[in-house]
Amino acid sequence: MNIQSITYWVIGTITAAAVVGGAWFYFSVSGSPLSSSGVPQGDGFGVGDSRTVAVTPSGAGGTQNTIVSTAAKSSQKIFKITDGPVTSATLVQTLHPTTTLARYILQENGHALEVVLDNAGVVARAISNTTIPGTLRGAWTEKGKGILLQYLEESTIKTVYLGFPTVAAATTTSKTSPVRIQFLPNNIIDLSVSPDGSQVAYLLKTNDGSDGYVAKVDGSASKKLFSTPLSQMLVAWPAQKTLLLQTKSAASVLGAAFSVQTASGAVSPLVYALGLSALADRDFAHVVYQTIGSIVSSYAHEVKTNKDRPLSFNPIPEKCVLSSVQSSLLYCAAPLGAVSSSYLDQWHQGVASAPDAIFSFDIKTGRSSILTAPGGEDGGVDSDIAEIAVSPDDRYLIFIKKGDRSLWALRLTQ
Repeated sequence: MNIQSITYWVIGTITAAAVVGGAWFYFSVSGSPLSSSGVPQGDGFGVGDSRTVAVTPSGAGGTQNTIVSTAAKSSQKIFKITDGPVTSATLVQTLHPTTTLARYILQENGHALEVVLDNAGVVARAISNTTIPGTLRGAWTEKGKGILLQYLEESTIKTVYLGFPTVAAATTTSKTSPVRIQFLPNNIIDLSVSPDGSQVAYLLKTNDGSDGYVAKVDGSASKKLFSTPLSQMLVAWPAQKTLLLQTKSAASVLGAAFSVQTASGAVSPLVYALGLSALADRDFAHVVYQTIGSIVSSYAHEVKTNKDRPLSFNPIPEKCVLSSVQSSLLYCAAPLGAVSSSYLDQWHQGVASAPDAIFSFDIKTGRSSILTAPGGEDGGVDSDIAEIAVSPDDRYLIFIKKGDRSLWALRLTQ
């Protein structure tokens, strides 16, 4: 089905959504160019420029970020990893012995660090000292081996891929290690990395709406997958063969969600609803969505039967993450107390905030449970949670607290 034929009727209301509601990814801070490391700028469509930049790892004589982790100093279920501000974070596992590391990007300079969780006396180690001031968003690649960072340079949205070096255990020399740097096209309005971490889908605005592309994570081998007359769109990549495309959410404004096949670019409508925000499971069998009109309601939509099932609580889809080990399980942050129907719009605009609890939710069974509330008996502080991630074995969940963007961890299992 042609996306143009199924979406023209919502163009007017979706354009209004961009004005009335805040975007999921909202650039509000004036950015800075990359520092004087000689990193080139990429322009227009295609791959952009590429260069390998020498980076001095922590302990090899270069400028270091020495940040002591509090992860091992607390027996509480919730503990702080770093004060931040942190742009983005992920969890990585190593073997022999099995170890879980938090890997994160400092917002002030774009440096990448990692720290072992639950290990006495640990100090964060720099894995990249490449300087990118004012980073605003990050999307991690396979096993945290790289990241796509976005920042503002004047009025241009820049997207850069950083591929981190793999340090051999036997390395004892002080030679610098390279971080691979590759620029993607300018002004990418949204992007998402594939479940296997090897590809990226991204959206570019056009005079007629927007185009969707897929490429390798460094932006190479890009190809246009689809076009839409809608310009205010978001893209997610929950299942390896299927994208989730949706309009930006705004209360009481009609929104739409679509599936896109990555092999053919075929687009199919899924859900139409007021104030729509959605996410799909890893099998793309269900879409969990929230609709915001005069009241807020949430549903699990079965893709095969096109049937909806009401949920017992109202998760905010963009504050949810899929379990790493169970395809139908979600971990979500949501306010415990009542909030107004305009809360999500105001939250995007930075004028509303509420402390969140962390829930688990099984899409197949409909069962939800409160796991913890930061600031309660499990530790931590009251937290309006900006984003969350889960470890490959579901033992840990990490979250960034909105405001100071400090990074915290939750032990899901002891």
